[in-house]
Amino acid sequence: MTEDPGSLPHEIPDHVAQYLARRALADLPASVYETLLSLTPEELAVLEKVGASMQEANCEPHQVAAMIH
Repeated sequence: MTEDPGSLPHEIPDHVAQYLARRALADLPASVYETLLSLTPEELAVLEKVGASMQEANCEPHQVAAMIH
């Protein structure tokens, strides 16, 4: 049985998740960070679905940027 490429084999401990979140978000502009913090769980689910679709379609970074705008 193959695992979903987006799934992790183990639960991530909170301290590791916090470290990874800090690293991933460190270079975001403050306005983007604040916008992400304001999203509801439903809005995050839609964002995740769109991102997964774009990744599955092998979209280039410039295509992703054009879709966001």
